[in-house]
Amino acid sequence: MNLTKNSAKFNSLVKELASRLFKKKLKEITTTASVDGYQTPYAFGKMKKKRKKNIEKQTGYKFIDEDVSKQDLDKIKKQIRKERKILKNKQDTSS
Repeated sequence: MNLTKNSAKFNSLVKELASRLFKKKLKEITTTASVDGYQTPYAFGKMKKKRKKNIEKQTGYKFIDEDVSKQDLDKIKKQIRKERKILKNKQDTSS
């Protein structure tokens, strides 16, 4: 079986690897998941540092930067290459 970027197996592998990495690295909570968009009109606007600190103090949660860094992307790519190599070796030995 050939692993290509369009195969279902490859897509599920990427999702699984990303999920593992994020579970290890991220510890966050979504507090607006059950709130309709119209109830949070300023949810995605810029916020001043003072207001952020006040919200963090009141809720006990910290704001996080949700961007994936280049370093994290490199780790994901490396892990995908490693997993693809393992899968290819398994396929070669079973053929």
